[in-house]
Amino acid sequence: MVSGKYSALAGSLSREQRLANISTNLANVNTIGYKKSRMSFESLLRGEKQITDAEGINYSRVRENFTEFTEGPIKGTDNPLDIAIYGDGFFKVQSLDGIKYTRRGDFQVDQDGTLLTGNGMPVLDEGNAPIVIPDTDLSKISINSLGEVSILYIDGTREVVGDIAVYTMQDNMYLKRESDTLFSLKEGGKEILAEEPQLAVSSLEISNVNMIEEMALMIESKRTFESYQKVIKAYSQLGQKQDELGTIG
Repeated sequence: MVSGKYSALAGSLSREQRLANISTNLANVNTIGYKKSRMSFESLLRGEKQITDAEGINYSRVRENFTEFTEGPIKGTDNPLDIAIYGDGFFKVQSLDGIKYTRRGDFQVDQDGTLLTGNGMPVLDEGNAPIVIPDTDLSKISINSLGEVSILYIDGTREVVGDIAVYTMQDNMYLKRESDTLFSLKEGGKEILAEEPQLAVSSLEISNVNMIEEMALMIESKRTFESYQKVIKAYSQLGQKQDELGTIG
């Protein structure tokens, strides 16, 4: 009976973790470039061991947390510094603790002319150098679909002052989720520079979280969690009855 109680407790904890995961996704439903997180579960024992070692009572646990990198909806804006990536790919940025990758394209220019993400991180070119724009007047800044950053002059001439680098990964499984919309590349991972990136100018990629889907998952997980709680309570009540019967005579 104790084994069954612990099995229900393991299932309850797994569903509690899943609810926390879903809550994080829902909290980022409007975050630019956010990629939803998912969980997979597994039984602690499988095959014959489930019968011989666990006597048919098994324990579940979270197998892994992983990210779904499907493309989110792209919406147009009036800001020439808003950039979205069509298909696969990431911008490379410089964080306080090293190079990171992001799909967040709500760029801005600081007072020194450095191109930054919406959360204040310098956007890098293919040489891993920050992109510095000599004129911070937005009406004079132009970015094309290949990532070329240019200054437009009154006489109609154009000067390229930087290139926004876009990278794909040999395998996205090597990307580790960091804070906000950032990812780092794990050891063994390989980045590949996109020679001709396809960028949507004056556009932003919205989170790929589907609110209706997440709400359905939350309801299902909550009901499962409540079922496990009822099982745990039932085992506790049976234990109390056993203790009472043991004192007779």
